[in-house]
Amino acid sequence: MKKSKLWSFTILSIFFLNACQSNAQQDKVLFRDTVLKYSVMQSDLDKYLTYRNITDTAGKTKDYIWILKSAMVRLHSKWAPLPNKKQVTYESAIADAEAWFIKRNMVNKVLVVKSERKMYLLKDSNIVKTYSIALGPNPVGQKEYEGDGKTPEGIYTLDWQKWNSTTFHSFHISYPNKIDSARAKAKGLQAGSNIMVHGTSKGFKQKKDWTNGCIALSNKDMADFRNFVFQDTQIEIKK
Repeated sequence: MKKSKLWSFTILSIFFLNACQSNAQQDKVLFRDTVLKYSVMQSDLDKYLTYRNITDTAGKTKDYIWILKSAMVRLHSKWAPLPNKKQVTYESAIADAEAWFIKRNMVNKVLVVKSERKMYLLKDSNIVKTYSIALGPNPVGQKEYEGDGKTPEGIYTLDWQKWNSTTFHSFHISYPNKIDSARAKAKGLQAGSNIMVHGTSKGFKQKKDWTNGCIALSNKDMADFRNFVFQDTQIEIKK
């Protein structure tokens, strides 16, 4: 009789452990933020899909995880609203995250055509916005070296921002790349650096081409630009 009870207990224990392990495996970590100290779990994704009644996730899982990351920050981070402000609920956090996701994905490329003095914000080759721009004093041709007054040509990334810029706001262009550096080095020159997309110094109206090789927008256009373009967006600059 004792052996039978012991055997039954052993079977139940194994079943319980297997069930726990199975649940742990199912609820895997999809994203972990080590700075803000939160995670997006498989169970969070399952909850969101059920909440939005989504059955087809083909090719969209990364987008849903991005939405959940944004919602989690609002729900759990130290930057959540203070008690005297409107309470953040799961529903409101998800709605805000979805709206932010749509806005972030309205533009996926910036195209600059120097000869036209135009900048185009694109979404899959479709023009979303058009701005007039100013360049440096010697804008024709590829940038060769520091101080030549030219704006580089090629495909780059808007890799960081300067919020306290003297020119209203700045997005850094990832110039020089390896090709740019090698070209300058072959001629014994410095390729140059700190090429930006920026606004106008202190809001003053400037002459047609007034930068040192950067791409300038009016402050009004720069304010609009940063509503649609985000860090890590590709920028292509043509002659």
